[in-house]
Amino acid sequence: MIGECDWGIHDLSRIEVDAAGIPRFNMPMELGLYLGARLLGEGRHRRKRALILEAERHRYDAVLSDISGQDIEVHGNDPDQAIRCVRNWISENRPRNTAPLRGVAAMRADYRLFQVGVGALLIARRLDALDELTHSDFLFAVRDWIASRAEGLA
Repeated sequence: MIGECDWGIHDLSRIEVDAAGIPRFNMPMELGLYLGARLLGEGRHRRKRALILEAERHRYDAVLSDISGQDIEVHGNDPDQAIRCVRNWISENRPRNTAPLRGVAAMRADYRLFQVGVGALLIARRLDALDELTHSDFLFAVRDWIASRAEGLA
């Protein structure tokens, strides 16, 4: 996926410690691969853009100082602020003359509608609960829900 994506979103605050006290470093490793592809890759890889998120300003400095100089957005572990960071970053990087994205409040409202409405689709498709889906099944559920809403609005 890293090779295929032109835009990457990496939330360093999601480094969590397991029961043995050992941190999981998937997120910083994936960020490193992504930035490495941009630095060392050719063609479209050189155009990769990354949004790096963190819960607290400069928290990463103690353990990941090599990313100093990157623009890192802080969300304070607030989902609404995380949505704002991602929405604004995507908006700033969208192609020129593209319609603006919905605002943060509208996105939050749409997500609440999704959480309420997707259950029926999951049951109809005989899929697991939303918080138990694989990544690809979750993406399918999102597309399925969006399509069902578009059909209802037509």
